[in-house]
Amino acid sequence: MSSIHFRSDGSNSKRGSLNESSRQEESSIFDSRSDGEIWREFKNYNESAFIFIYSKYFNVLYQYASQFTHDRELIKDAIQDLFIELRKSRTNLSATNSIKRYLFKSIRRKVLYYKGKRKTIRLSNEVEGYQFSFVFSHEQKLIERQLSDEKLERLNAALTHLTSRQREAVYHFYYEGLSYTDISEVMDLRNVKSARNLIYKALGELKEFF
Repeated sequence: MSSIHFRSDGSNSKRGSLNESSRQEESSIFDSRSDGEIWREFKNYNESAFIFIYSKYFNVLYQYASQFTHDRELIKDAIQDLFIELRKSRTNLSATNSIKRYLFKSIRRKVLYYKGKRKTIRLSNEVEGYQFSFVFSHEQKLIERQLSDEKLERLNAALTHLTSRQREAVYHFYYEGLSYTDISEVMDLRNVKSARNLIYKALGELKEFF
């Protein structure tokens, strides 16, 4: 998995990796701060804040983007381009109290755009023209260790009967712990009620298989 390399002249490159000791040092500084504080520091040209955000969310974004496509190069390009754009335009970015929500919304749009561009079609948020492949495993925090392999298999089979939007909403709510408000914003839904209804309907569909 590639990462942004910071050269002494302050420019970006897709080669190299962040120094591990540097990552640990930045983590100790920002771990106790709120997302709003970290984001403000980043907008005020604090490179340590940028490194912290990049280090903390790269893998999370990769995992999320992987639900839309198995094209690893597309995913890595989308994430790298996103962070480069954020770094260049930081002063013009809006404030946020949830960095994960902000990044999820941004990477979702970028991955769907890149994916659609490669297929020579434009995907619309108003039409369910995308695939969201998501299955649960024992390693994921939603699944209790006591859940039998048989029940887990039935759960994943049930997920295939949901729409992509429903699977994505379930992923955000149960796996990533996003609120209805967050889900509404990330998925470009009309309002919070739409996010709630989407999840309730998905749960109703899943219950039919248990």
